[in-house]
Amino acid sequence: MTASMEGPGAERREAPPASGLPCLFSNNSTKSGSFGAETLAEIIPKVNQLTGGHKRTAFVLASEIMALVEKFGLEHVGFFTLTFADLVLDLKEANRRFNSLNTHVLKERYLRCVAVPERMKSGRVHFHLLVILRADIRTGCDFKAFARGNYRSANMALRAEWAFWRKTCPKYGFGRHELLPVKSNAEGIARYVGKYISKNVRERRPADKGARLVRYIGFKPGDRTAHSQLAWTSDNAWLWRHKLAAFAKEHNLRDMDAVTRAGGKRWAWHLQGWIMRQELHDVVYPSFECACRECGRPG
Repeated sequence: MTASMEGPGAERREAPPASGLPCLFSNNSTKSGSFGAETLAEIIPKVNQLTGGHKRTAFVLASEIMALVEKFGLEHVGFFTLTFADLVLDLKEANRRFNSLNTHVLKERYLRCVAVPERMKSGRVHFHLLVILRADIRTGCDFKAFARGNYRSANMALRAEWAFWRKTCPKYGFGRHELLPVKSNAEGIARYVGKYISKNVRERRPADKGARLVRYIGFKPGDRTAHSQLAWTSDNAWLWRHKLAAFAKEHNLRDMDAVTRAGGKRWAWHLQGWIMRQELHDVVYPSFECACRECGRPG
């Protein structure tokens, strides 16, 4: 084997992060300006539409990755792609194999892992991971040479990872794989990994709905820097929070458990009409437009 062939081998090559990456927080579809929201909803099946929850998950993922880079250093971060040796179309089977790999290998080998599944246009499922290594796998790497298939500049720690995964992947049903150091910066890799949430949602099948979009592996209590229970600082979010608080107070619902008991597991859906009709008193609206909209007058 020549030196130029010592890298991850036949792994799929990913394009480097770029400023033109698709937005993480919108339904990234091509449509003319004449399409309204109703037409767009008809074009994109519901299971493939990005929801507010998906957008929050992508935002939190990007924030978590940037925090990991800051804590451990870019030289200890690896971008890892795992593809199955056979054609795996069933997400449950894909998760079963990944869980086995996680239990027996990932949790012990890496300090932290963040894993995002992706269903490709062909229907195949594979995984993208950001892994935190104890060793420096970045120093000395010539990324321009890597792009040409020449891996002679890879340091010993990175070569050790490649050797390990060549032996380990087949044991868990994985074939093509690629582990490389991060070429860009914290923000670049955060956006690069985060975009797979929107890509996965766009290609989801009905049976995939409800499946986890991100796995955080090796995080102990207090390690996480963000979570998806955040609320956007928009006028609509402000109105929802204040109306929910007023609704809960009027109906003597002292906490979220009480709200769930009153409205069921999907309480926000069942109670949204009553909540949004709730009148607000003695509040300072976040904007003039918000106050006018609430009073029914044009802004």
